[in-house]
Amino acid sequence: MLVKILSLFFLLMPFHASAQVFPVDALSGKIYYAEEVLVKDGPQFDLYNRAKAWFSSSVQNKKALQVDDLANGLIIGASYRVLLVREGHQAQKFRLWFTVKIEMEDDHYWYSITDFQLQEIQSTKEAGTKELKAAKVPLEELVLAKNEVALKGEKVIFHKSLESSAYDSIVALIKDFKKSML
Repeated sequence: MLVKILSLFFLLMPFHASAQVFPVDALSGKIYYAEEVLVKDGPQFDLYNRAKAWFSSSVQNKKALQVDDLANGLIIGASYRVLLVREGHQAQKFRLWFTVKIEMEDDHYWYSITDFQLQEIQSTKEAGTKELKAAKVPLEELVLAKNEVALKGEKVIFHKSLESSAYDSIVALIKDFKKSML
């Protein structure tokens, strides 16, 4: 009997330990993704055009580009992705805002994704009305907190569901971006 219990414990342990881990900058305490990627036979001009095409096709915000510098191989832009956070039978929509910085040279590029902010989207019941948007809250305040966090009024979103949705969205964003840079 003890062997069965221990076997079950060790079998389930990897699932319990597989929580998402956000990389956090030690100095600022902010969530920060960054990587240098080598691209064989990737001239700066081609990498720049791929990055610009990714911004044009992937971001929700049409005014996303803040810096567009072909000569220095630099693109900086801010945009968002829509998250659907489910808790039981309820679902809440959020916008996950972020800033992407891409620096390019021949055969490699660096990207960083920073300044994550979450904005709750409140849908109204009436047809033809716009969605109401709450103030932006730094993602770190919500997913790095130890307890439940109330975003607005009495509506409480449990940080584990939010953490999972945000993490999955960021990983998908990075995967999509890196694929477009090949």
